[in-house]
Amino acid sequence: MRRYIGFRDFVQRDQRSLVGTGLLLTGSHEQAIRLALRAYRTVGLAWPPTPWENPATHAHTALYRAFLRRPTAAGATALVRLPPRRRLIAVACLHDGRTPEEMADVLGLPVETVESELTEALDTLTKGDRRRLVNRFATQAGEASVPDLSDRSLADLRRRGRRRVLLTAAVLTLLVGFIVTLTPQGQVWTTALAAGDRGSGASAAVPQAATASSGPSAPGSASASPSAEPSAGGTAQPAVPTAWKAPRTSYVIRYAVPGECRGARPATPYAGKVLCSGWTLAMTSDRPSKDRPGLPKATCEPGGCRATLHVPDAVQDLGYGDDRSRELGPAVSRDGRRLAYLSAAELRYVAHDLPSGTKRYLSPALTPADLEHTSVAVSPDGRHFTVRLADRRLRTDFATGSTSPVPAGETTPAERSAGWLDEEYPGWTASPSGKYAAAAVSGEPGNDSLHILDAASRRVVKRMPLPPLGEPVAAEAVHWLSAREVVVELTGRTSRDILGFYRVDVRNGRMHRLAGLPADDRIAIGAAADR
Repeated sequence: MRRYIGFRDFVQRDQRSLVGTGLLLTGSHEQAIRLALRAYRTVGLAWPPTPWENPATHAHTALYRAFLRRPTAAGATALVRLPPRRRLIAVACLHDGRTPEEMADVLGLPVETVESELTEALDTLTKGDRRRLVNRFATQAGEASVPDLSDRSLADLRRRGRRRVLLTAAVLTLLVGFIVTLTPQGQVWTTALAAGDRGSGASAAVPQAATASSGPSAPGSASASPSAEPSAGGTAQPAVPTAWKAPRTSYVIRYAVPGECRGARPATPYAGKVLCSGWTLAMTSDRPSKDRPGLPKATCEPGGCRATLHVPDAVQDLGYGDDRSRELGPAVSRDGRRLAYLSAAELRYVAHDLPSGTKRYLSPALTPADLEHTSVAVSPDGRHFTVRLADRRLRTDFATGSTSPVPAGETTPAERSAGWLDEEYPGWTASPSGKYAAAAVSGEPGNDSLHILDAASRRVVKRMPLPPLGEPVAAEAVHWLSAREVVVELTGRTSRDILGFYRVDVRNGRMHRLAGLPADDRIAIGAAADR
């Protein structure tokens, strides 16, 4: 398999070190090899690595997490008698060379806690003699019996790949059949997160029947809204649209751009006030035009059909206190089949699956305090949606509809550094893994550069000057197409014209125009790169 070129050589180079670490943690050769195979499976699923990623570090981190999920201990040595987390910190810092700061990031703990655990492990094992313990670990790890794990690792990846394809196809078939049979209107109720919902019972308990029966209305019609602002002196208020119902269609979303706001913008954008809503979806399909009745403005040519859809309740701008406002955008899955946004009609995050027409709730009804730094993101495979609120994150599995708070240890480095990134960079976007962030910064002479940052250490790992396009350019990082390509929007510094969207290869800085996208200040990209 071409995808795994170089993976065998990597395993053969790294396996002795990884099994040695596993032996120290478990005291058992058998358990150490099992941990190593699990770690190589994790690395293999993300193979090949980007140029600045160290697959050996990735493998060791994966082994640490696999050990903590199911800690084991064989023998009666002082090391294996330590509590699992303290044992891991000791081995990682004293044998593998990880710093307390790195382990704090891996474990989701304060650095002080890691340092305290390391000191207690040293006192227990050698009464504080660090050098003696390092030598002991090296001797014990060197005794590891290491078979060649490369064939087993590759066979496991191939087997899991085939199994994943079959299981995904079976689950999707059953799920679609279940939805079509039992919920013909395509809307599925998600629980209101009783443990995490800080709203009142009335705001959290929206009956399914009421949601399913509320049909679409004219785009300009008004309805009750949790964020309704009293009218002062007869000032016109923005019309509040009804909740959008997605049509079942084979069309996919290439991109989304802001639509025209309806009504007057309020003079005082108080916290939680929706100032503007409405996004327009640019759709494409390779299928015949039988889906066109539900898609206005569809045009079909030999190369396929194109259409536009307006989502009237997708929030564009939101007030969050002190007369300030911020721009919000939807999240579109990489294949263009799913869409998520903050609904102005319901004041909660929702997601839609276009092939089935299924709707999922991604959050309970939100309070103004939730909305100060809110956003929504979708995983590369389109299955998981993560909603960022002021002090928590919620993750929804679209396939099952289950929503739960994201534990601190499972947040990505980009999520943990989001506040700092917001302050340091006017616009940034996280990589699919959340390990890196891309941001454009001013360069010389007046021409912007694209920076790739390690989100955990907040360090710039790569700087790529962007070539001028007849004039110096200003740039904004918009979207990661993959782990290796970032989309940037370029604007001429002299003309102030939008020069287009370009895909930048983060390995070598090569840049190619992404055709077919409008010159718009704001855009959410879906399947644009594939169409």
